[in-house]
Amino acid sequence: MSLRIADLMRSVPDWAHVDPLSAEVTAWLDRAYQTVHGIDPVEAGAMRVHAQFLPTDVRRHSVEILEALRRVNKKLEGRE
Repeated sequence: MSLRIADLMRSVPDWAHVDPLSAEVTAWLDRAYQTVHGIDPVEAGAMRVHAQFLPTDVRRHSVEILEALRRVNKKLEGRE
């Protein structure tokens, strides 16, 4: 599972240059949510909230989404 999180972190959209409502971003967010939900439903819920508000403040909410991925990754590393 940690490989899937690492893959998500490598494939984060370029938030400065993409439309947060584009199909590319939506697909990435869906993959991220599904992956994280299987590990930590609370973090997945937080990601869902930040994804909902991406169009209003991309900078803030994209950072929060990436931080959630980092926290989940750190949790997984502690299990290994």
